[in-house]
Amino acid sequence: MAKITTTPLFKNKVLSAGTAGTSDIIDLRYSATQQKYSLFYKTWAGTSTTAGTVRFSYVACATREGAFISPAEFGTLGTSGTGKSESKLLNFGTGANNTIILTPFLKIIADPGGAGNAGAQTLIDAELNVQ
Repeated sequence: MAKITTTPLFKNKVLSAGTAGTSDIIDLRYSATQQKYSLFYKTWAGTSTTAGTVRFSYVACATREGAFISPAEFGTLGTSGTGKSESKLLNFGTGANNTIILTPFLKIIADPGGAGNAGAQTLIDAELNVQ
């Protein structure tokens, strides 16, 4: 039976229009044996009355110290809803259009593309689950 590893990515992370959040480096060398992934996130409004859209994507690298780059395909993991607080689990296992490519090191990016007017904030919590 393969175990599931959960990595916290963001906790009460404040995102404003034009500013993205990037997770710490995630080492997948010993945890992604089945290449199954999911992302649990929660979004809610910060200084405004509604939460903006948050796009989740990733960058990858072959070494911990190397340059992390966006993959040629399947870089977007999913997008949150606009104008509401929500909690959701995004599944992106092998074969899906948004599969994480085989890589030893990864960073998750939360980009508030629809965070609204300047000064409006969206807050997020997120965790990556790997098997």
